[in-house]
Amino acid sequence: MTHSRKKILDFIIEQQSTTVEELSKVFRVTQSNIRYHLAILTEQGNVKVIGQKTKTARGRPTQIYTSTSQIDQHNLDKLSNALLSILINQGSDDPTQLLNQVATQMATEFKSSGNNPTRRLYSTIQSLNRMNYQAHWEAHYNHPRIILGHCPYQAILDDHPELCQLDVCLLEHHLDTKVRQIEKQIINNKGFTQCIFLID
Repeated sequence: MTHSRKKILDFIIEQQSTTVEELSKVFRVTQSNIRYHLAILTEQGNVKVIGQKTKTARGRPTQIYTSTSQIDQHNLDKLSNALLSILINQGSDDPTQLLNQVATQMATEFKSSGNNPTRRLYSTIQSLNRMNYQAHWEAHYNHPRIILGHCPYQAILDDHPELCQLDVCLLEHHLDTKVRQIEKQIINNKGFTQCIFLID
């Protein structure tokens, strides 16, 4: 996250809610500049529109933004971290088998679309997006690639980097073929982080 967006997010958290106009005045930048940063923060899941103020004059209503951490407060990251630590510590040195079991369990509610590779690929993307991965795929000169635009486990990823292997297991379960991660948490040309997986 850039320094400018972090300052904007910190301000929103401190004030609980704000508008583009207010942010523009506080940081002394144009409203279009603020909208640009808010669009990215919204895409990344850091802020959310919770309402709007109706203007008395002509023009679009003023949207009210808040931090998603304030409206979606929970303790699930800490719970997940603790449970995963216990499971891995009680298991073998190689957590791959455990992660395969977890991936299989997670995938049970989603049905794959037969044996057609293209249909399975589209079905996989739909399943991933229902799990908040913001996934899409693109053709590549060698093999198709799956791009995950959001990591649902970002809050505990530093403590559990093996969760990247969970993504691999999940993809392999859905696609019924080998998958390998070729990029991890890279910044794309829009400033968003993403992970890229190659279908072998």
